[in-house]
Amino acid sequence: MNVAAVPASSRTGMLRAGLVMLSILAGFALLALFLRKAEGMVLAAIVAGIFTIVALPASRNAAWRGLAILQAHPRAAVAACAIGAVLLPIFLHNDGYWIHVLSIAMIFAIMAIGLNVHLGEIGLVNLGYAGLFAVGAYASTLLSQAGAPFWLATLFAMTVCWTTGGLLGFFSVRTSGDYFALVTLGFGLIVQQLIINLTWLTQGNNGITNIPAVSMLGHTSKMPIDLGIVRLVPETNFFYLCLVALCGSLVLARHYQKVWIGRMWTALRQDAIGVSCFGLDVPRFKILTVAFGSMFAGLAGSLFAHEIGFISPDDFTLLHSVEVLASVILGGIGNLFGVTVGAIILSVAPEKLRFLGDYRLLMYGAMLVVLLIYRPLGLLPDPRRRFESF
Repeated sequence: MNVAAVPASSRTGMLRAGLVMLSILAGFALLALFLRKAEGMVLAAIVAGIFTIVALPASRNAAWRGLAILQAHPRAAVAACAIGAVLLPIFLHNDGYWIHVLSIAMIFAIMAIGLNVHLGEIGLVNLGYAGLFAVGAYASTLLSQAGAPFWLATLFAMTVCWTTGGLLGFFSVRTSGDYFALVTLGFGLIVQQLIINLTWLTQGNNGITNIPAVSMLGHTSKMPIDLGIVRLVPETNFFYLCLVALCGSLVLARHYQKVWIGRMWTALRQDAIGVSCFGLDVPRFKILTVAFGSMFAGLAGSLFAHEIGFISPDDFTLLHSVEVLASVILGGIGNLFGVTVGAIILSVAPEKLRFLGDYRLLMYGAMLVVLLIYRPLGLLPDPRRRFESF
């Protein structure tokens, strides 16, 4: 192709797309380096980042412009993220611990995508999402221990969470705002108490152990991956499984954002009364939306149970619901890529700050406060909300 025949604007767009891809791949390499670096270097990097954001407006504005360029080239960003994620275990030099942490981070990202359907699409604050997460984990575990394969147990967990979410929506559909949040808060507490007291089914506070490993085509998640050139640690199996599940969740949620259902979500969030005047059955539509968002909790719960191999009531507390909610707010309400990034940050950061002991939550909180002060709509705000009032 004759380069001179390509318009200047197209060449500039291709150049920026290439720079986006290179920047993201470099970011994955830096992430691997960051995870493997000594604690003192990590603390110095965090302090320097906070100082740069607070004290140097020029650097801060440059960073926000960089994020804007990234959002302007979504296909290049997605392609680079896919390549970087596949290569990340190799970047980490087969560090099984951090590969496991990133797998858990992706599971929480799937939960954030589901919660984003409730909060980001129709504006319902769900404080009991950990309860749905628990339902999915226990449903998948019980069916797996009965001899069912992983894929069937996962589908069962997603179906159970869909049904449970539908029931939750049915009983709370005529509430909104703070009242819906209180209903879901009560739901999460009820689920946790049921897990503790139904010992004949859930083993109570002792939890369920010996959850079967995932097995597909004669290969189990406890076996290393031998690629000939490199041999990957067993934790990589679940890393790639979670990566596939995360990508599938993003594709599914994005599809529904782009079709007429997504437009109805936006209209319902902005003016439910106006939408009802045009003939939409608002209560029924809300029930289906809550059920759809709850399905992702079933997927995440199944992955979590089989990754850890042990589940107990302590894994599904109110704090977990708040963490997922914080991920959605930090990443950018309504932006699927943003809530994914927010969930991964909030999952990895506490683990990396463990060397601070009792002060790690202080540093963790300071990071969140600084980010939300200077980026109140999240790291990657949803462009659709630009003209909405909050």
